[in-house]
Amino acid sequence: MKNYKKLLMISIMSSMFVLSCSNGGSSVNASTDTTSETGGNDGSAVNVKSKILMELFTSTTCGPCLPQNTKLNEYLDPTSSVYAEDLADDWIILRYHVWWPASGDPYYDFNPSPVINREDYYDVGYVPHMYTQGWTDSGSTAATWRTHARATVDNVTPFNVQITGTRDGYNISGNVTVTSAGDVNNLGFRLYLTVTHDNSQYQAPNGQTVFDQTFINFLTFDNSSGSVSYGEPLNLGAGETYTKSYDWTLDSNWPNNSNVSWSTEDLTLVAFVQFDNSGPNEKKIFQVEALSFD
Repeated sequence: MKNYKKLLMISIMSSMFVLSCSNGGSSVNASTDTTSETGGNDGSAVNVKSKILMELFTSTTCGPCLPQNTKLNEYLDPTSSVYAEDLADDWIILRYHVWWPASGDPYYDFNPSPVINREDYYDVGYVPHMYTQGWTDSGSTAATWRTHARATVDNVTPFNVQITGTRDGYNISGNVTVTSAGDVNNLGFRLYLTVTHDNSQYQAPNGQTVFDQTFINFLTFDNSSGSVSYGEPLNLGAGETYTKSYDWTLDSNWPNNSNVSWSTEDLTLVAFVQFDNSGPNEKKIFQVEALSFD
């Protein structure tokens, strides 16, 4: 795999067919589980079990991405012989599609700016490239990704994250609540809220046909410091709770490519708390939660 660094970022937005690929579907109410096997992931202000967020940078034009994405899918598939049963309930994936080694990835072309921002944040450099909990570079192989996830499982965190919501056709709305067991005022923590999609079908140039955990957009944004961040500052005293309301509607033409088929029933909301400051915990993700609207 060659090191494909970003070149001219604006030139990558090619025009696509604008055609609806799905109907809105019926409405559904959902919420995250308020219990935990370790006891305490119930919204209370105590240290709780931390789930695992792994952020994968990939592309439909990247040949080496196909086998690694496929193996990752097998780890997450209960019917697979290599199913990672010990991780499945706590392993949350975000897959950002980038603009190299060649242009034309429809998932990237739909919404380039936040992907460029996140790629620059980690200085990604090549694909596939995975990051575990924000601060561990997990490289380019699925076997390493699973190993690093297992090294992280059952860690504890002062943050409790819960999500409730409703999907009505293309719209999702609801609340994310974050409770902190300690005082984290002005320390540099941020709350990120993202929307992803599972099980879209597309005959990609690299041979991949099914796409899961595909990043669509951030629902958080902050430019108060003069530079753009897609995470909002999170300042809480010990025992305090912050509620983030969201109300977002998916473009019915997503991802603006008639060769991609999908359903609104496969939307997922992912919320995570990241330390956006210097020091030994730089970029560390302290908690993550996901809510599926299927």
